[in-house]
Amino acid sequence: MDSELRRASSLAQSGRLAEATELYRNILTRSPEDAEATHFLGICLTQSGRRDEGLPLLERSLGLAPQNAMYRQNYGLMLAEAGEIAAAAAQFERLVKADPANATAHNYLGMARQRLGAFDDAIRSYREALRLKPADAAAANNLGYCLLERGDIEGAIGCLRRSLAADAQNPMAHNNLGNALRARGELPGAVESYHRAIALAPGLPNAHHNLALVLRDLDERYAALEAARSAVHCAPDNGAYWQLFADLIAVSRFTAWDAGFAADCERLFSQTEVEVQQCAEAVLSLVRLGPRGRLFLLLLEHAIVADEAFEQEMTALRRELVTSPVSLELCCALAQQCFLNEYLWPELEEETAVVSQRPARTALEIAVRAMYRPLKGIDKPAGANEAFDRMWRRLVEEPGAEAKIEVPVLTPIADAVSRKVQAQYELNPYPRWHRAPGAGPFPLPKLLRSLFPQIDPAKLAAPDAPEILIAGCGSGRHAAITAQMQPLGRVLAVDISRASLAHAMRRCQELGLRNLRFAQADILELGRIEERFDLIECSGVLHHMADPLVGWRVLLSLLRPGGFMKLGLYSELGRTSIVAARELVKGLEVREARERIFALPAAHPARKVATLRDFYTASGARDLILHVQEHRFTIPLLAKAMDALEVEFLGFELVGPRRSMSLEEWDTFEAAAPDSFSTMYQFWIRKP
Repeated sequence: MDSELRRASSLAQSGRLAEATELYRNILTRSPEDAEATHFLGICLTQSGRRDEGLPLLERSLGLAPQNAMYRQNYGLMLAEAGEIAAAAAQFERLVKADPANATAHNYLGMARQRLGAFDDAIRSYREALRLKPADAAAANNLGYCLLERGDIEGAIGCLRRSLAADAQNPMAHNNLGNALRARGELPGAVESYHRAIALAPGLPNAHHNLALVLRDLDERYAALEAARSAVHCAPDNGAYWQLFADLIAVSRFTAWDAGFAADCERLFSQTEVEVQQCAEAVLSLVRLGPRGRLFLLLLEHAIVADEAFEQEMTALRRELVTSPVSLELCCALAQQCFLNEYLWPELEEETAVVSQRPARTALEIAVRAMYRPLKGIDKPAGANEAFDRMWRRLVEEPGAEAKIEVPVLTPIADAVSRKVQAQYELNPYPRWHRAPGAGPFPLPKLLRSLFPQIDPAKLAAPDAPEILIAGCGSGRHAAITAQMQPLGRVLAVDISRASLAHAMRRCQELGLRNLRFAQADILELGRIEERFDLIECSGVLHHMADPLVGWRVLLSLLRPGGFMKLGLYSELGRTSIVAARELVKGLEVREARERIFALPAAHPARKVATLRDFYTASGARDLILHVQEHRFTIPLLAKAMDALEVEFLGFELVGPRRSMSLEEWDTFEAAAPDSFSTMYQFWIRKP
């Protein structure tokens, strides 16, 4: 039996898990209580993806050999690999309790605690591992990474250099050192560290990904895109890597057809939880240079294209298809595009006549109807293809599910302006979203330190498990991202629109977010609730109130002392072209308003709104230029409001290098660069 166990172990170590599994099973047939066969059969099954079979065997082996520390360590590692981190931590805790001198167990316990977000406990475990084994390169690397997550950049760099002194061939330590150097602002040094990691491990995807991030910071866009492309080739199932690839594609434009990039873009659109909207125009530039194939259909199905010429081309294509529908797949894709823009495109009288008279019984007839109208009162035909099924799901099944959702009501909505705003968003929920970036954990303390490294860390102290309010969550995209970034926190998201909340609840349920709840409420009435919050986020909301400062005061009353608030408010200077457009189209319907804007000469100040993405959907255009209520601010007005409210300004969020400036300096900055806050002032404050 010993020789069989040795042979089974050799098979397992060479990756021949199926053969090893069979041999271990044969041994257990003859000796059911054999602890070694039980244990390593459990490992083989777990590593083969059969965790439901493997983990119970690993647990059983501990009962057969309760003093075997290696068995308990392996069980903890397999639990961690299966995602059962708390259970893994419990096994490592038992190991260190039984043998406090077990440095490896302390290191593994630190890793489990770090993944649970218990950073201080993790740091203690790593320090104990290094006390017991000072030259342990792995423990030094892990401690450095944990210190970096905790915001101690200098401590992280020291530990990572210690790790590399012990083992200069560790690619992950080079990668982590690159992250720490980037956090300290030493971008060339970070690039060098990432290149060293890649030289040691060319297939290490996060080194390519991190290299892309720092090259983007250095404004080396082409090199950044190539690094991001390498990352997704190394790890084609990683949503975060695909998201960066999409973000970098967005600022590119193609001048020649590239079949390789087209294939990568097709794979990008297949990542269902990656936001592809921002790269639509870049992908269009590639599509226009090649055949109208699968990538063209994916673009129609998944993204709004903010391009006037494209809208005209697609309107003409729809006009052709309504009389000669040659392809079910094309009609379905175009129908999805029309659903995404909420049937905004103009139509001729003859098109209206054809659509109203043509029956809608077959899949092709229904797809043609769906290019012009929502599908109501139509039965799904049998035998349709996959493209039709996707269209039907989005146009019929998802809205039907939202109509049935019961939305909790937290407060009444009595204010007259609130009711007008509510009516707008019941008709046009905004923003409608079908994808959101799969945000990874980014604990609030780390987030604040990364945003405002110049501020005294004591002022940025925040809980790892914060209570969060999203005040005015709209259709839920913002709330979904926040809930993913703060997995230990609890998020309450409120809005005045039932239609918006139903969309939010359906999408977030699909994402499996369990730390997020929704309710219908008016911010002006929230003072009656008893809950208090560590973080309140309110973006794009207060400026739609009769008096934004009244709503701001209500929110501050709900914020705990020392709590943080992120606000988004319109900039007077940043919305110059939008204000001009609002004056021109006042009182018009959305289609009429767009026609008037499109008819303007290119030099007219209002014409610029036709380049904005919101202009290409009905809800977006209404929110952009036809909103029932809007206020705008200047930086001096923000400063005056913050003085009156007695809150501390932390800083603005801007892509690119962080700037530590006073509000007076920011005012000068905006005057010189008036498009800096063209969307909104996004800024953070702290309640003393």
